[in-house]
Amino acid sequence: MWRFKMQKEYVPFYKIKNGDTLASLAEKFDVSQTQILVENYLTPSSIQEGVIISITKQ
Repeated sequence: MWRFKMQKEYVPFYKIKNGDTLASLAEKFDVSQTQILVENYLTPSSIQEGVIISITKQ
């Protein structure tokens, strides 16, 4: 997992793995499912193995 500092917050990048779901990712990173979708310009069907997403902790 890569991290870089941006506006005083760490933004981890995560490569979606086989078996990951939108709900499991939201729980893993303690963010809402909507936040994951909006920040990464995704739709629920876009959550597929190999896609790299970023998660900003609020």
